[in-house]
Amino acid sequence: MHRLDRSLNKQIILAIGALLAASAAASAEAVLEEVVVTANKRESNLMDTAAAVSSFDASMLNELGIDNQYDLAGYTPSLNIAPSRIAIRGVGRPNLALGSDPGVGIYWDGVYTTETDLFNFSNFLDIERIEVVRGPQGTLYGRNSIGGALNLYSIQPDTEDWGGKVVGELGNHGYWVAQGLTSGPITEKLSALFALSQIKRDGFQRDIYSGKDYDDRDNFYGTITLAHQTTDRWRNSFKASSADSNFHQDAGYILTPYNTGLVQEVFNTSPPGEQLNFVSTYPGNSFVNPNQGMTIENPALQDNAERVAVDTVPSTDNDRDSYVFISESDMDNYSLKYTAGYSEFRYKRINDGDVTNARDSGLDYSQMPLSSFGGATVDQFTGFALTPSIVSEPYKQAADTWSHELQLITALEGPLNYITGLYYFDNKETQRLSYIENNSELVANYTFLGNLTGLPTDPDGILYSGDGKLETTSYAAYGQVNWDWTARTMLTLGVRYSYDEKKARDSTYVQWVIPDNAKTPTTDPTTVDRNDKESWDKPTWRLGVDHILSDDHFLYAVVSSGYRSGGYNLLAPNQSAALDTVNPEELISYEVGYKATLFNQRLNITSAVYYYDYDNLQVLNVQLTNGVSVATYENAADATAWGIENEVSALITDSLFLGATYSYNNSEYDDYSSIDSTACNLGPERVGNISDPLCTTALDLSGNEFPLSPEHKASAYLTYQWNLLTLDWSATLGYQYTSNQQLTPFNNSLYDTLDSYDRWDLRMNISDAELTWEVTAFVQNISDDRDEIFRPRPSPVSGLAASTLSDPRTYGLKLTYNF
Repeated sequence: MHRLDRSLNKQIILAIGALLAASAAASAEAVLEEVVVTANKRESNLMDTAAAVSSFDASMLNELGIDNQYDLAGYTPSLNIAPSRIAIRGVGRPNLALGSDPGVGIYWDGVYTTETDLFNFSNFLDIERIEVVRGPQGTLYGRNSIGGALNLYSIQPDTEDWGGKVVGELGNHGYWVAQGLTSGPITEKLSALFALSQIKRDGFQRDIYSGKDYDDRDNFYGTITLAHQTTDRWRNSFKASSADSNFHQDAGYILTPYNTGLVQEVFNTSPPGEQLNFVSTYPGNSFVNPNQGMTIENPALQDNAERVAVDTVPSTDNDRDSYVFISESDMDNYSLKYTAGYSEFRYKRINDGDVTNARDSGLDYSQMPLSSFGGATVDQFTGFALTPSIVSEPYKQAADTWSHELQLITALEGPLNYITGLYYFDNKETQRLSYIENNSELVANYTFLGNLTGLPTDPDGILYSGDGKLETTSYAAYGQVNWDWTARTMLTLGVRYSYDEKKARDSTYVQWVIPDNAKTPTTDPTTVDRNDKESWDKPTWRLGVDHILSDDHFLYAVVSSGYRSGGYNLLAPNQSAALDTVNPEELISYEVGYKATLFNQRLNITSAVYYYDYDNLQVLNVQLTNGVSVATYENAADATAWGIENEVSALITDSLFLGATYSYNNSEYDDYSSIDSTACNLGPERVGNISDPLCTTALDLSGNEFPLSPEHKASAYLTYQWNLLTLDWSATLGYQYTSNQQLTPFNNSLYDTLDSYDRWDLRMNISDAELTWEVTAFVQNISDDRDEIFRPRPSPVSGLAASTLSDPRTYGLKLTYNF
């Protein structure tokens, strides 16, 4: 397979080379435009930059129809994005609960954020450029990012003339966009930029009973930027932005049949005799399987995956207010830059916790005898037989974040130049998650069963609740020195010192779980309260050499270390008084890169080969604790990864442009063992075999792949331009492919393997010669395939998993008026 891939790559490059040689002979004037990036904190030509970086300017974002994080990932090597998770080369965020740090840093105008909501604000209306930098970033960036960085750079106010654009879009599924952006000088020294955006779309999922649409979109975004040229060498800018998203997320795309059998008592088979569950609940669980006795087939299997039946209308309210102040002072050979950022993030969501509608339930306690009562049933004591589950899942999160960064950058005439900086970060977050049973009759049955053995039940129907608080404070000092050893060779040395402190607190309650009160003094004897404070610090470094082989060939090699601070598993539904602490992760990265400009600047090739050696890799895991399945993270002792990344840009003819990417990633754990409690519960424990090795013995996961690290990723697009009727026309055909990937470190083929998926897009653009107006017709996902792009493990409560699907075929028209 790999030999075939290499052979195919070689044939493609040879074919492109032959075409380019012929076209270059015919026309020597047309060349590829130079791409300027700031990945290394200095403006440089992408082809002379010692980093694995992909860059997308505003025109490229528009040409490819990149409107969100999933579109961006499709055209970027080694970048993989799932809901609220970003991974580069397999390094991502191990856990969404408070307590963990992302492996990939997101920087908006140099200000670090941990949330991915900014990718959906406005279809990148006011974004000038996006850069994806792969590999550890520490000696040039304020917040340490072990896996890489996504940098978003905003359009800056025009200092000479007023201008801007108005954008309108209409598409299927009720999609419409109304946007405006304008900027220009207010005074001789002060300029401003204003932008507004409203995006709406009907839902992709429909409730078969209410007729309501879910998985829709409603985003409002507004921003203002003021820039003041205080002196010839001192510039200050302030950007304020506000985003408000109120929408109905999907209720869960469940693509497997309901488990409709009534759950009877299960007894231990080895040794025999011990009862492992209450009727209606599977062993190891504290809540009923809501699918018992369902009178209809899963609606997603009746017609198509876009049908659902729920009681609780899913909804989300996501608000963010952000402020960025940047002050830049230029001296003869130095520049000083101060960046301050503040953000208020508020997120509120409610889901249907069981993804069923009560009218379809057959959860009948009269059909589930109690052996301890001579075959009597629960309803004979409570009076409630048919008791549908009506679970709601409210969730809230809030974060207030400050960051400050001071950088000194030199431009000396001698062979030595350097960048140095100081950084401060403070983030206060809260999080609350609950599962609430809203059927009081089912709560009465829960109470009766709990009282049989003295286990607690909440009269208000709370099945699980967790409150978490976390304050993260980080300090860093970093610097990097570049030495022009010769006219063609540069040596780089970078160092960084990081200090991270976390103060954590959580409080949890689980139905039928008695906490360890001896260690957990609390006013509520059924609630676990925990708190802790921990700090970590680490020096990291970077060694590099860049060599210009010739004017058109560039080679670099980098060895660097990376670090991610330790953390906590908050909201864990256990009775322990101690918070579960995770150790810091460390990495040694080796990378060699080659960049070439060929055929009279008509072909650009960038390639990188990397090798990662991890110690205490932080790993995403899913564990079942007291009947609640939660995503956690833990440390693997050792792990390695290596890969290859290629990007090609080719001007095949003066009118035909080709872009292509390919990445190969090979990752594996070298020393890591863990018990797969979810697989145990879904398998042997469900039938009473709790002594099965799957339940008692840690699995050796050595050789398993990292989650969210597909082995192969590829993309390609062709753009053809022509002139007709005095108008400029262009057509772009795009393709994206992602191979199979694993979703947990267990690599269990029943639960963890996500199949490969791909997508074809087509765009046609018409504009006048002055680009005063543009009309774009687009089709995304031509084949209309709704592929799984993420899937959690099945819930032990129901045995079902709610997948995230790619969007269906969308098409429409976009009109842009530039002034």
